Amino acid sequence: MKKVLLFAFSFLMMTGASVFAQSIVKTAKDSTSTTVTTTKVEPVKSEIKSAELPQPVKDLAVSFKSQGWDTVETAYVVKDATGEAVFYTVSFKNPTSGESKSIDIDAKGNIVKK
Repeated sequence: MKKVLLFAFSFLMMTGASVFAQSIVKTAKDSTSTTVTTTKVEPVKSEIKSAELPQPVKDLAVSFKSQGWDTVETAYVVKDATGEAVFYTVSFKNPTSGESKSIDIDAKGNIVKK
């Protein structure tokens, strides 16, 4: 009878040690996982004067002026996370009809399509 009790006690102890060891190994595996989070950086839109626009953008504005559109005094520059100008938003107004429109233009003077 003592041998049976000793065997049962040993079996319970081994089972308990095994479960404990498995939980330790699982915790160690879980703690080594890495989580990567990405954040989207929104472009920054800043107001500037039309006189501060780069020359290619001013040249395009002159071609609009020949079609009857005047450049509004203020424009906007949209910059990315590195501070580089992505494009400029320039507003034009037709003095005869009172109509206005805004156009996105890159630094090279090309119209940006959305």
